[in-house]
Amino acid sequence: MRISDKEWKNIEFRKNKFRELESALDQAVSGRDNKVSSFLLGCLADGETGKAAAVEKLVNELVKSMDSYGIRNRLWIESDETIKDNGLSDDDFCKMKATEEKASEEKIPCMPTRFKEFIHDYLYCMILLMTSEMEWVEQIYAEPYADSFQQLYLHAKRVREFSVRPIEKRYDELWGEAYFGVRGASGLFEIFSMAYESITGKDIGDSLTHSMKDGLDTYCQEQMQMYDEFLDEAEDNAMTDEEIEEAISEYVDVEEDPDMAELNRYFDELAVRWDESEKRFRQEFPDTEGFCVRYMKLRELFYTDESRDIRYPLTIFDILVEGMLDVFLGRRGMTLYTDADNCARAYISIKKQIDAIKKLREEA
Repeated sequence: MRISDKEWKNIEFRKNKFRELESALDQAVSGRDNKVSSFLLGCLADGETGKAAAVEKLVNELVKSMDSYGIRNRLWIESDETIKDNGLSDDDFCKMKATEEKASEEKIPCMPTRFKEFIHDYLYCMILLMTSEMEWVEQIYAEPYADSFQQLYLHAKRVREFSVRPIEKRYDELWGEAYFGVRGASGLFEIFSMAYESITGKDIGDSLTHSMKDGLDTYCQEQMQMYDEFLDEAEDNAMTDEEIEEAISEYVDVEEDPDMAELNRYFDELAVRWDESEKRFRQEFPDTEGFCVRYMKLRELFYTDESRDIRYPLTIFDILVEGMLDVFLGRRGMTLYTDADNCARAYISIKKQIDAIKKLREEA
């Protein structure tokens, strides 16, 4: 049976639709489709003064949930400091019962201090951005973060994918920021950076620390050489504004082309909408100073800290965040996994649907 190119496109479309259903099912059962803003409103109703305080309270609960998940599943490893000391320290280890049947207690590694600093700042910045007016980031073809716990999980997967790259690849993004004003091919922290630039009026490339610059000098020598060659060539072949305008006019008469005029109107309207959105963002963002300080700290740790305390947890970052959300939502009864009866009903219902789908396939 030969399948045409057109039909292959239809097949890909249908596959994507079913993948969307698969993701929606996972979110519905796990509770990750719950809105983060709803929990912030609950914190405010409980007496927290201001959104920033509510976010801080939520982040503290999430970090505790991640630590608990890591301890239960033996995901934390001995910290660098503990290995050097060749012993256990109360700073790096938590006491917990090994099993309910075992009366004695054992010391088990808990979340490393450095990583706790990173995850705390990361979650604080993420949640502020997820629950703020961010439509204006579409101007760089970025999609604003969604207001859901699923967004935390999706971004965590990207953090892990980026973290396991060779160090040279990680520094590529910083190099692009510093010399080309771009966020890098991965776009991992591009919305963070846009928010920083909007708040401070400064270019994110100017925020590189000495250790970041040292890393660029060490790992991006080839890019630096190419950049210098690019500048030399650009200087030799630079066009004046008049030459650029004349070159464009040879292909398109903007004033006479109705399609181009309509396109220009569309982009003008978008520019106005994005400008108004960014103004609302700056007016309503609750903790501008705190966000900028924390973002600078987490960037420093993410890019330059090569200790096991940072690098190892980042290699399983999506697992840690998914477990964190399971614990956090489970303790609040916001997931079917903690409701045996309804979980069984949902499972049986889905199983019946799968059996029905198999019959459809057999009848085809």
